[in-house]
Amino acid sequence: MGRSTLKDVDGSILDCIDINKQPAFDHPLLKDHKIQMKPSSLPKEIPNIRDSILQPPMPKTQEKCPEGTVLIRRTRKEDLVAAKAVSNHYRANANAHPSTSKYFGFHFQLVKTAPDTTKGYYGAAAKINIRNVKVSENQFSEASIWIQNSLEQTNNIQFGWTINPKLFGDNHTRSFTYWTADNYRTTGCFNSLCPGFVQISRENYLGQILPISEYGGDMQYMLDILIFKDPKSGNWWMAHETKHGRKEFIGYWPKSIFTTMADSASEIQFGGKAYSPLNQPAPPMGSGHFDANDFSRTCFISNMQLVDSSNILFEPKNTSLLEITDNPNPDCYQVAYKGYTGEPRRYAMLFGGPGGTACDA
Repeated sequence: MGRSTLKDVDGSILDCIDINKQPAFDHPLLKDHKIQMKPSSLPKEIPNIRDSILQPPMPKTQEKCPEGTVLIRRTRKEDLVAAKAVSNHYRANANAHPSTSKYFGFHFQLVKTAPDTTKGYYGAAAKINIRNVKVSENQFSEASIWIQNSLEQTNNIQFGWTINPKLFGDNHTRSFTYWTADNYRTTGCFNSLCPGFVQISRENYLGQILPISEYGGDMQYMLDILIFKDPKSGNWWMAHETKHGRKEFIGYWPKSIFTTMADSASEIQFGGKAYSPLNQPAPPMGSGHFDANDFSRTCFISNMQLVDSSNILFEPKNTSLLEITDNPNPDCYQVAYKGYTGEPRRYAMLFGGPGGTACDA
């Protein structure tokens, strides 16, 4: 069966937990949940458009867990305290409008679909460029995809990378997820720090350190992510594409934990987010630099696709994508939707900037 405990290269203690005893099943709505080991089907892809010279990471641990177990980063009491504090920032800003000049320390640079009340969205795929910037202990900076239903009561799923010393205890860039089913009021959390997300993978875990792209160079590392609603079970699955071109399923959010998103999402968002206490200058976002014409120095999200009700991936050729910024000061952060950029990035956007006191101007 192998060992029940592993240690990653950064010193993280990882536990191989019985798949039926993982934290997800402490959720009151999942007491009788039957685990779905793989999706009933993958969204149909447009041929050949996912090929790229960019490097997909999600590096595996040196070992994998035995059959019947899943790989989860060990949760300490201080992790739960930190996660609650960071979640409180999300909660406090849930109803603030991104165009306000004072956003309670939050900053957004996004590209989003217009809310769809007719057909809805059933997932999204993209490659998220991985960067690292320096942030202080109580700040964070991140890049992610949001799958969201903002009608009546916000439900959402986020996945991407974050630099969050309070949450992880260091300044490394790590993978993360977040979800809520009630506009951040009482539900939702990061990774596996509360019940909800059902993990399937024995080789990857949420909170892994990720490789960093070369600033101004050719080596650009990407999180190649697909999140989609299983057409039969209704569960929201997360998969990533390995360097060998195959899909690896990390896990899923069960349909039963959501309300408005039990059916579909009303909008998809791509971009960056940063937070700082109001008594500190805003942290860098993305790569800490912005040039709308330089993908090697500016953080970007490429190969943007959406999933329709027929479980088919489509590019946003005929979909209106809106640029959303909380602060139009170019010395703070910026965002640019480039539309179709040719191969290998196809539909792409760039975002980020140095932050600092310019964000308070």
